[in-house]
Amino acid sequence: MKRLFAGIICLLLGLLNACSGDDVEIDPSIEPEPDLPTRTILYYLGADNSLYTESKDKIEALCLGFPGGKDHLVIYKDSRNESPELLEVYAAENGENQIRVIKTYPEQNSATGETFQRVLVDVKTSFRADSYGLILFSHASGWLPKGTLTRPESAILQMGTTPIRTYTVAMDGSDELDLVEFAAAIPDHFFDFIAFEACFMAGIEVLYELKDKTDYVISSAAEIVSPGFLPIYPEALPMLYQSQPDLAGFAKAYFDFWNAQTGDYRSATITVTRTAGLSMLANWVKLNTGNQVSEKDLFDIQHFDRYRNHRLFFDFADYHGRKTDDVGRNQLASLLNTLVVYKAATPSFIPGQLGFQINYHSGITTYIPQERFPSLNERYKDLTWYKLN
Repeated sequence: MKRLFAGIICLLLGLLNACSGDDVEIDPSIEPEPDLPTRTILYYLGADNSLYTESKDKIEALCLGFPGGKDHLVIYKDSRNESPELLEVYAAENGENQIRVIKTYPEQNSATGETFQRVLVDVKTSFRADSYGLILFSHASGWLPKGTLTRPESAILQMGTTPIRTYTVAMDGSDELDLVEFAAAIPDHFFDFIAFEACFMAGIEVLYELKDKTDYVISSAAEIVSPGFLPIYPEALPMLYQSQPDLAGFAKAYFDFWNAQTGDYRSATITVTRTAGLSMLANWVKLNTGNQVSEKDLFDIQHFDRYRNHRLFFDFADYHGRKTDDVGRNQLASLLNTLVVYKAATPSFIPGQLGFQINYHSGITTYIPQERFPSLNERYKDLTWYKLN
């Protein structure tokens, strides 16, 4: 892989060595401050996997972007060969952002709903705020069950090419956090927004599972090329701390960065979705399922995954638009306009490495049940989206 951003990601060398290493005990009886900070953002860094080498760079970039004041930036870090920690980014007396350890956890699996819920309780107890946001960084595979997403790296290596690295809900070792378990761990209406620095999380299945947990979701229909959001954190992170978080501005900063790259690195999809109104979209689907799309025609539908012989992530509007008439398509477009706050996609996605052209991007993807995937079809029935349709 070309080290395009080696200079970018080494942003604050030595910062962590200067930070306090003392644990701060959490007192569950702490009363809320009379003047609550505007927002607490939790960065859930699930890097007890192949991403462990990026954890320090992520933290340093976040430190540069944190605006300080009464807001909070809390990082849960679980990296390889280290005890998981809850960290706080804070402004020191000299005005520079530094990091202190709030809590050190015993070795635990960070890719379980139980662990995620435990971290949320600790964050809410120690960093009370008017509102909360979540950024989740790890490998991800949309709604797919553990172990079902095969990656195209082996085929690319056979082509004699070094694969571009991508971030394809949290992973701990070989364990993966199931979408339903992840959603169940979050209290209803807890987050103002959830941003996934992870692959394939713009699926209707993900959005619908989280519709009662957060007001907005930032996610990608396709993979996210490494180093993901890292180059924009220093300048764009403050957008998430505005009284009305500028989610579209943050997403646009991400897209503009990657759209300015060249070759296969000019590859990005990003969407900001409002979860209010998703029920109306589900109702529309129920009423517009008359025409069916045959499996032989699936390869004509816009997709967002890189495989030789199959597809798992299809464009939502391209698929469902084929199942209705002009009136139905206009209704669908109107609904999506109210739900999709911002969307953007490059003309193609890693075309030199089993990639694809992006001719249609509604901002949301969907799985289409197929005869060749009976096990996936059965697991799909566990999702709230399937049960309502």
